[in-house]
Amino acid sequence: MKRHLPALGALAAGLLLGLGALILPSPAPAGPGFSALRARAHLDALARAPHTVGDQASLEPVRNYLRAGLRAAGLNPGTLRHPEVTDRAGLRYPLENITASLPGRSGSSVLLVSHYDAVPGSLGAGDDGLGMAAMLEMAGLLARSPQPLENGVRFLFTDAEESGLLGARAEMERNADLYRDVNLVINLEARGVRGPAVMFETGRRNLATIRLFRKARWPFGYSFAPEVYRRMPNGTDFTVFQRAGLPGMNFAVLDDLSFYHTPRDHPGNVSLASLQHYGEQVLPMVRAYAADPALAGKGAFASGEDMVFFTCFPGILVSWSTRWDRALSLFLVLAFHGVMVWNLGRGRAKVAAIAGWFLAWTGLAAAALGAGAAASFLASRATGIPWRFTYMPNVPLERPMTWGLLLVVALAAYALALRSRARSALLGAMGLNLLVMAAMARVLPGGTFLFSVPLLAGFGSLVLADLTGRPRLALAGAGVAVALFVPVLHLVSLALTAGALAALLALAAVPMSLAAALAVEGPLRTR
Repeated sequence: MKRHLPALGALAAGLLLGLGALILPSPAPAGPGFSALRARAHLDALARAPHTVGDQASLEPVRNYLRAGLRAAGLNPGTLRHPEVTDRAGLRYPLENITASLPGRSGSSVLLVSHYDAVPGSLGAGDDGLGMAAMLEMAGLLARSPQPLENGVRFLFTDAEESGLLGARAEMERNADLYRDVNLVINLEARGVRGPAVMFETGRRNLATIRLFRKARWPFGYSFAPEVYRRMPNGTDFTVFQRAGLPGMNFAVLDDLSFYHTPRDHPGNVSLASLQHYGEQVLPMVRAYAADPALAGKGAFASGEDMVFFTCFPGILVSWSTRWDRALSLFLVLAFHGVMVWNLGRGRAKVAAIAGWFLAWTGLAAAALGAGAAASFLASRATGIPWRFTYMPNVPLERPMTWGLLLVVALAAYALALRSRARSALLGAMGLNLLVMAAMARVLPGGTFLFSVPLLAGFGSLVLADLTGRPRLALAGAGVAVALFVPVLHLVSLALTAGALAALLALAAVPMSLAAALAVEGPLRTR
């Protein structure tokens, strides 16, 4: 057992580092910065009672509070009224969007958006009380800024988002000229009541947008998320503005769907740490935008390429352009060939054995895929919850089931790696990760880092181990692979729920093959 401790210790260290990326800022007390404790008063008032488009009278207290809150912040709120519409439920009602502005000298503005309606029966504390409370808190802080704004900040609280994005659509269809100054949109949404406020959507060619996202104090986002979301049938107000050609970012908490769109979505169930996280990300970006003359004008966020980005530790966003990503991919292909030739020449591996291990690791991923599909199907049959790949919410014990199965995949990968007494297993795992990375570059370019970063760490740690004669250095690569994937797997499980267990487990099996092979490479390998 002792000889397994270094390997297991490296994997455990990676697990702890990965969990560290999910740490949220503590709710700040009232002060000069964003304060979730101060914004809590807005949340309590906005989510005091159900407020839905089907009961127009129930929306009036929310509208009045928003106007009063904007006035108290020093802004002059306005109401943008639109004629009656018929929503998808057949209900007819007029639309009222509430707006306010802090003008800047340049004539360009960022638009902050949240919606104030809730689904029937819900208090709407998470969806979208979190967004409204964060915007009111930021409005007060920005209005009290001693420095004049170079670029303006606008606030829009939309009506009837839950009924088909009707308030946002009315603005773009009827009032488009009012938004000619807007060159960036930041939408604050929620699909839960706790957890990180994930920046999950951007427009295409987002390089300049992500450069602004770097200004966030506690950024949390992954470049595969926007590309996955584009393929889903969901939509938010940001969808409307994006279709109108406006770049921007979309934020939402995703954790704990059991409260989402239910009567239990009330302030007592909302995490103030999550509310603080909205502010820690959005407010520094807005301040940076408002102070930078270079961000004025329609072309300020235009770019010819996207950014690959991911959160690795609390407050640290790693990013590079797709141009550099292609260069990194080429380097990894050359590195793989170099490492393979080096090991073949020294008799540490054989081509047939490498191919065999490639197939073995592929078989593990296929088995994980099948196990996940079976588990989600059985969960659907046992609970009566209809199976959908992208949305199968509120399965009892979903989280223990998910992480239990992920642990089984990790242990299976480790047990399989122990069966090899040469480098062939590691090279087979590297080959599989390289192939999946290449496929990802074609299908989901924002997800290449999921495999390129572990491969880079794997190659680097392996070369150092060989050059220094210290095989335990290979454990560092194993730890990096685990640390990167823990928050990713958590985010994917929250976003896609139990219906996507098959994809989740297969996704985990590929880097776990590399991590396991690296983990046993140092202290356990006999040469």
